[in-house]
Amino acid sequence: MVRIQHESTPNTTTWPSAAELAGAVGERELLRLLGLPRGRELEGELRTRSDAARGWYARYGRPFVATRKVEAQDLTATGVVLSDGSELRSARLAEGLRVARGHAVLVAAVSAGREVAAEVARAWAEGRPDEAYFLDRFAAAVTEELVRQASGAECRSASEAGETLLSPHSPGCGDFAIGDQHRLMALLGARPAGAERVALGPVELLPSGALDPPHSLLAALGVTRHALEPTTPEALCRACELDPCTFRRAPKPLAPRRLEATGSVRA
Repeated sequence: MVRIQHESTPNTTTWPSAAELAGAVGERELLRLLGLPRGRELEGELRTRSDAARGWYARYGRPFVATRKVEAQDLTATGVVLSDGSELRSARLAEGLRVARGHAVLVAAVSAGREVAAEVARAWAEGRPDEAYFLDRFAAAVTEELVRQASGAECRSASEAGETLLSPHSPGCGDFAIGDQHRLMALLGARPAGAERVALGPVELLPSGALDPPHSLLAALGVTRHALEPTTPEALCRACELDPCTFRRAPKPLAPRRLEATGSVRA
């Protein structure tokens, strides 16, 4: 079980298992990430390929999660100043904390793992494009499910201290500066890995801010002691600032939404 670390050291875990995670990926989510209509049935060749991807990940996948809770020292107009003096440059993250009377930030890294990325590359190189594509899309679904499960588990753990988590924000999305990928990795205890890279478990951060392997993600979630109603993946998707996005679960509203003030990621 994933646990929030209330002290300063990051928490890494192998929870959940690859088999549990693969089994939790819903067909509707997989259809969305395959770019297929939501009402379409996975049958015939589609069923064969998707089942093969699910089976491969259940057997060989190695998901990764790391988290660290850091107290917030100040909320400015441009971001969140943390207790160690570093700043996360996202006005939206700061505003969410301000509205929800938050006091800390949970920093998280998740990854579907290097093994699946290597298998996708191998399938492409060996002329198996269908296998490569379906496994790549399944890895994307795994990453989304890993964020959902890890956030829910952290939120349940935090509830023991009367806390709950706000929605996740990632560098490079909306107003969150892509350069803050480096700040989040440092907060999680990443170490130099050569060629100007830093590494945390299987995840490496390139100088550009890109993550290796694919289907890895860094995020910051506000922490509050203020009671909030749970939200849904669809509502979080509507509020996401990544534009354009071809994988939305629901249309983006014309006016900005402040989900942080009305919903948590409790699951």
